[in-house]
Amino acid sequence: MPAAKSSKDEAIDAITDVFREFGFDGASLSRLSEASGLGRSSLYHYFPNGKDDMAQAAVERVSERASELVIGPLRAPGDPAMRVKAAAGGIAKFYEGGRANCLVNLFAFGEAGEAAPGAAKDMAAGLEDAFCAVARDAGFSPKEARLKAEHAIVEIEGALVVSRAQGSVAPFQRALARLPGVLTDR
Repeated sequence: MPAAKSSKDEAIDAITDVFREFGFDGASLSRLSEASGLGRSSLYHYFPNGKDDMAQAAVERVSERASELVIGPLRAPGDPAMRVKAAAGGIAKFYEGGRANCLVNLFAFGEAGEAAPGAAKDMAAGLEDAFCAVARDAGFSPKEARLKAEHAIVEIEGALVVSRAQGSVAPFQRALARLPGVLTDR
């Protein structure tokens, strides 16, 4: 077994990566233990309810990172298109340039959805609200802004799926390049 991680935070990052790569069902205790560097007893020490607690920790970590990398830049003052460009950079980092799976999808159904109820809805709603706010700042009506925000999310999530299916990050990168126009252009 690899050396133990130096902190619970590092273990949560590793656990989150396992969920992203293998899904909730594929995230066996053996994989979680190996990735985190923690033995099973240490995992249960940090996460007494097992994978359910780990899922909650992963959701919290993903939400923190999304707030830092994406929501924060969208809510910052300044030109809406520049804010969207900054957020697109954060989205690229968050999804490792299009190579990382989306956890919103993972936590939307099945055992993962039961382990972290409402997580997918909350994550999607937070992003949609931030996209909507920036579109409103660009001069769109509330209804137009909401539709633009929805379009942006569909484009990003769809591009992630297509990128994974094609084995190429190009669709994801093109979607991010279009994002400022999707949210701010007439």
